[in-house]
Amino acid sequence: METAPDQKSKNEQRLQLLVGSVTDYAIFLLDPEGCVITWNQGAQRIKGYTFDEIRGRHFSVFYPREDIESGKPDYELKVAAQEGRFEDEGWRIRKDGSRFWANAVITALKDENGALLGFGKVTRDISERKWAMEANFEKLFRSSPNPILLSRLEDASFIEVNDAFCELLGYTRAELIGHSAIALGVWHYAEECTHIVAELKAGRPVRGDACEMRTRSGDRRNVEVSADIIEFRGNPCLFVTLLDTTESRKLEAVIEELSTPVLQAQEGLLVVPLIGRVDGSRATQLRNQLLNAVHTQRARAVVIDMTGVPKVERETADGLIRAIEAVRLLGAKVILAGISAGIADTLVAIGASFRRIKTTADLQSALEEAKSFLSEESPMG
Repeated sequence: METAPDQKSKNEQRLQLLVGSVTDYAIFLLDPEGCVITWNQGAQRIKGYTFDEIRGRHFSVFYPREDIESGKPDYELKVAAQEGRFEDEGWRIRKDGSRFWANAVITALKDENGALLGFGKVTRDISERKWAMEANFEKLFRSSPNPILLSRLEDASFIEVNDAFCELLGYTRAELIGHSAIALGVWHYAEECTHIVAELKAGRPVRGDACEMRTRSGDRRNVEVSADIIEFRGNPCLFVTLLDTTESRKLEAVIEELSTPVLQAQEGLLVVPLIGRVDGSRATQLRNQLLNAVHTQRARAVVIDMTGVPKVERETADGLIRAIEAVRLLGAKVILAGISAGIADTLVAIGASFRRIKTTADLQSALEEAKSFLSEESPMG
């Protein structure tokens, strides 16, 4: 009958045989300083070293120079020692100098008193998966109907752009790749690009932010920007998708202007027929249009017909009153026509004063009132 120590010894031998025969994973042990002390067949196949060649060497030999210079190997051991485990994906170097993309897990090995004995490391070559992902990424990148750019995070130089981006800004791909978006003036306001990067670094999402971009010919294009920081070929990059809103914004501006027309009924008299919902932005638009029309046409009376407005919110009503007061400061009399009971309640609730604002039941009465006022003001009256 086998004793417990004998059984334990046999289990350990079986485990060692299993680890040693695995070829898909590099499995090896490091001492507390990070030097290699064991090596399996998978490690030799993936990394290219025999055990005699690698024994006693620091595991940083598997890392690219840029990672060594940044202290990444020592950082990984430090985290593993403190937290028990560290996992990472990144570039690793074979004996022949070639690179492969690896998934690596470092596990701290400690005794029953918590003293660090060393580290176990398992590395898997996942280059094929990465190439497949990058091939799919490139296919989607190039075929997307939306403009897309990929640029270096540190200097905004273009790494890749798709056809839609080139078409939007009028550049060829060769004119963009390797050049800084800031230096080319692609971002009409460079601070918008800086702000986007700062938001992403702070962990805040960037989705549909309104920005302006400049074409090769100098024209401006309004765009909505959605952006992320991604790792591409081992470097942090800015991945940006654009939605060109230039034409839709122009159309919206035309629709807004048409939805609140300022009509000249006769010399000195303006009529504004409001129809539909009046929100805060429309009240602001009304004020701007009225002030401009009163000033340019030297109007002395303005009729605002609210017959087609079902209701207004309190904030909107306050904006409407402010618009009326601004018009009055330019010397024009304002008459409100067709106010409903609901609108009247809202205006009273915000404390609107009607001592200097004339109201009438309908548009016809308001026009008669305005014409009478203009006739009395006329030197011939």
